Amino acid sequence: MKRIEPNLDKQPLTHANGILDGEDLYIAGQVGIDPSTGATIDGIASQAAQSLVNLISVVSAAGGDVKSIVKLTVYVADMAAFQKETAAFMKAFSDTFCTDHIPAMTLVGVTALMSPAYLVEIEGHAKIRAQM
Repeated sequence: MKRIEPNLDKQPLTHANGILDGEDLYIAGQVGIDPSTGATIDGIASQAAQSLVNLISVVSAAGGDVKSIVKLTVYVADMAAFQKETAAFMKAFSDTFCTDHIPAMTLVGVTALMSPAYLVEIEGHAKIRAQM
């Protein structure tokens, strides 16, 4: 197994952002934080988009790309905000994934995430194929 970190100088002390075990990449929950500033993005749809960018950076650090992602689990802490912004929220996913590759996805409403500022968290599973 190999720890995967897209920002080596900012590795979390509490967990790995990704663990590569053979071809399987397990991606820890990613939230709507801009890694260049450390600021939490405002709005649930914008947080979803940033969470996806952060998740893809883990996949890229492991040698994969968007098409490597096979499964996402999305945790939503504010279902009222999700209901109001569903179209924009889902657009973040359609802007990320092309129609010929859409991963399996589960969306779960939760009562809270690690910080009250976090409205969405996305974890994933990707298959990283060896480069030929």
